[in-house]
Amino acid sequence: MKDGREVIGYIVGETTTTEVTFLSNKIPEVGSYVSIEYPNGREVLGMIEGVMQSCPIFNEVLSVEDILKLRKLEREDSYQVIGKIKILGDVEEKKIPKIPPKPGTEVYSASEEVLKRMFSEGHIEIGRLLSKNIPVKLDVNMLCSRHLAILAITGMGKSNTVAVLLSELNRLKATVLVFDIHGEYKYIESFDDNNRLRINIIEPKINVYEISSDSLADLAGVDAAATKQRPYIRRAIDNIKKEYRESDFQSAEDYINCIINELEGFLEESRRDADSIHTAIFRLKDMLKFKNHLITLHYNPIEKIKENYINILPLEGLDENDMDIIISYISKEILADRKRALREGYPKPIFIVLEEAHLVIPKNRNTRSKLHISRIAREGRKFGVGLCLVSQRPKTLDPEALSQCNNLIISKLIEPHDQQHVQQASESLSEDLLKQLPGLNVGEAIIIGPALSIPALVKINKFNGRYGGEDLDIVGIWERSYSERNREEEPLGDYDGLD
Repeated sequence: MKDGREVIGYIVGETTTTEVTFLSNKIPEVGSYVSIEYPNGREVLGMIEGVMQSCPIFNEVLSVEDILKLRKLEREDSYQVIGKIKILGDVEEKKIPKIPPKPGTEVYSASEEVLKRMFSEGHIEIGRLLSKNIPVKLDVNMLCSRHLAILAITGMGKSNTVAVLLSELNRLKATVLVFDIHGEYKYIESFDDNNRLRINIIEPKINVYEISSDSLADLAGVDAAATKQRPYIRRAIDNIKKEYRESDFQSAEDYINCIINELEGFLEESRRDADSIHTAIFRLKDMLKFKNHLITLHYNPIEKIKENYINILPLEGLDENDMDIIISYISKEILADRKRALREGYPKPIFIVLEEAHLVIPKNRNTRSKLHISRIAREGRKFGVGLCLVSQRPKTLDPEALSQCNNLIISKLIEPHDQQHVQQASESLSEDLLKQLPGLNVGEAIIIGPALSIPALVKINKFNGRYGGEDLDIVGIWERSYSERNREEEPLGDYDGLD
């Protein structure tokens, strides 16, 4: 016994500074924490990453009959447990020791005091340890400056994790921008009277005067391979911007019609390309007809972002191309604005949450957002721009951007390619931790990265409120719709079938 704690095993075999093997006759839980006393008297924390149970009397069994006979002879103490412990760090310095422990050293269960010191000193509570009811709190400075990825298959609690994160950041008066791909968070509401969410909904709008000619062509649906249409659109815009400023136009429609007029002027001098010019004009008119709700002038998206608010930009109903242009445009403006603010001596930190990140910054396809989101991933920390990528398909997510997310909250991942993609992006995710991913339940996650300093298996808190990403009660909906329809179809009086 040590400080009331029972020995749960002994270190055996060869030891290293990062992992050791232990032997026990008890079965500790995978993910539970242990303490090891080193020769220099320092207490070191470790996590059990894997266990295996064996019983010598069953080793040579070749038939079911033999098993049934041997079961009558087995004793509880005839079983052995061998497991692996990942060394997490010195309890005082939170650094991995430079010497390994001695074989034969006792392994104790970690005390609550030690676990609280290691896991409960951050700024925001994200959940509790799976092995003990100890709060897990993240360091928000490290979360924002080293970025975050939230990864899991569908239905394993990503939306709840994001909601908890938003609620906790709200407590800190944080400035957050959520690119809400499915509109899950625009009606988010907290039931906690002490933490009412400050929500600001931003309309998805694009200042068509400020975006590049290629982005405008993309928005108009001009094919990327249209090597004649795009140069004519670019030339028309260049001519207009030499003669007019944004303030010379009353509306986006005025500006687009001016481009159309300029293109019509090209018809006389370029009759060979008349078909291409007519198609470009048709595309721009189509944009005015079907995308007038997206385009505007005299608009600065940065001015729509409220400091110390959870800013939600709902993008549901838009196709991937339009989402890409909007996310690219706003991301670029945010980074430029935060650089300018820092130069002027007034830093304005912001945390960006990008839902369904694999759609916008995919692995094997170039998008406009990929350029600017990747730039934020690389440079943002210097200017106070933090990034959170949320995805259910890590293997299709851009590996460069993912590798910049040093903090990971990973729930259940079954597909081996997803697991390998995440492991390649993070040096902190060991092989043994990787093996735990398929066995995680809803709301459980592995958290690794500098925001926590040492890895943890965590039960994510349940968001105390309402948002739009929760599973539907499908059976209940069918039952209610059936009942309502039957009530509507009930006859008003007796009916004998005669006219």
